[in-house]
Amino acid sequence: MTHPRLVPESSPLVQVLRSRLDDFYRNTKGYDAFQNHSWHPDLWSYVVDEIQRNQTKSCRVLEIGAGRTGFRQYLRERGVSAHFTTQDVTPQNEIFLREQCDEVVIGPLSNVAGSFDLIFSTFVLEHVTDPGATLETMWKLLQPGGSLFIFCPRYDVPFYLSHSADHYPAPARMAIALRLLVARMVAIITREPRFLIHVDPAVFVLPWSRDRDAVHWVSYVDLAIWFKDRGRVEKLQVPSGSLKDAIAKKFLQVNIRVTKP
Repeated sequence: MTHPRLVPESSPLVQVLRSRLDDFYRNTKGYDAFQNHSWHPDLWSYVVDEIQRNQTKSCRVLEIGAGRTGFRQYLRERGVSAHFTTQDVTPQNEIFLREQCDEVVIGPLSNVAGSFDLIFSTFVLEHVTDPGATLETMWKLLQPGGSLFIFCPRYDVPFYLSHSADHYPAPARMAIALRLLVARMVAIITREPRFLIHVDPAVFVLPWSRDRDAVHWVSYVDLAIWFKDRGRVEKLQVPSGSLKDAIAKKFLQVNIRVTKP
């Protein structure tokens, strides 16, 4: 039986994972994010509302892990203008992004220069292998008084596991769920974020489907602790449709705005 491994981002195993993921993204032919438009107006409405409140100046906006983002189209539909920069780690969508955006950065987030009034990511943080470092870079790029929006799955709800654990049998899934409970309690007691990385994701052994490559098991607890002395965290009440959709958005997603003093 494969042993489920959750490690801190500082572990040497994470570097091996990063290399394997880079190979996967470079060679895969069926990865949804490289082929389909990203369209999340129910989430992006909060970002655009914030842009409208900043219309007294030219608002600089950065989207992290943009993929085939539809955010520029959504801006047009709302009749809002902004200087829109996108970042993505892979070049698969570079041509598309250059047609849509004012500036495009292909490569790690550390390659992004300048400062921004608003920064947002939509279902990206669960895919990074260095969440602490990523948050630090985001925060440095954000102007004082600016807002950071993060939308992603939340894996600190008891027994809710990432699809990156789909290849484990039931006993292993139970063991990892219990370990997560302990890790979240330790984070609360010590007031130190854990930022756990899953170094043995299902995407390497099963056909790709959504979030089988979600290697950062995001915890709202981790994020709240990390931002505690940095900025003001606000949970966003995202509109929902069905009961299942409402449960997912309220309990199984991180939907936050963080304001930098």
